[in-house]
Amino acid sequence: MGNALARHELVKRRILKALFSWEIRYSAGAVFSESQFTLGEGTARIPDVAYIQNAKLESLPDADIPIPFAPDLAVEVISESESAFDAEKKVGEYLRGGTLEVWQVYPNERRMRVRTAEGIRDFGPSDLLTSPLLPGFEVLVESFFGR
Repeated sequence: MGNALARHELVKRRILKALFSWEIRYSAGAVFSESQFTLGEGTARIPDVAYIQNAKLESLPDADIPIPFAPDLAVEVISESESAFDAEKKVGEYLRGGTLEVWQVYPNERRMRVRTAEGIRDFGPSDLLTSPLLPGFEVLVESFFGR
């Protein structure tokens, strides 16, 4: 796919900042960036941002290997160069692999889509993002996009 460009990295940084702030406050799990997760036999992904709940975190091996399970939350910042087919393929792989929630973040449209096995929720810049996966987490979607 190529290297992530400036806007992609700024959006990812803002998402990480919001999630790290929540993690520090609630101690309910751990946030990761650019980590490889095994989603199934022969399938692995490296989400831009990921979150693992404490219960699953306990089984994280202390070895230099890909994380041997799916994250509970996977965040993908969707670049202009990424096709809809590829973005949807990733979502399917995450959900089939056991990821509970996938955030697709669209910087150019200043919006995001939250995907779960139960359905899809769309958020615009003025919407407040919350998640049952992250109790107490609340952030205005616009804050991910800056100015």
